[in-house]
Amino acid sequence: MIKQNIKKAKMHLEKIRQLMAKASSPYRGMSKQQVINEIRKTREKLWREKLAASYR
Repeated sequence: MIKQNIKKAKMHLEKIRQLMAKASSPYRGMSKQQVINEIRKTREKLWREKLAASYR
């Protein structure tokens, strides 16, 4: 049973790898500083939406 689960996990991992290879990066064509700024914006947005709401 464990070998079967390992085999399924490997198949799923390979599928994820294939999908990621096809996907384009949302940061493609941006400079290093632009990428950093976008990540910071995303982090702040998540903070406001998810974490800050739990402190109210």
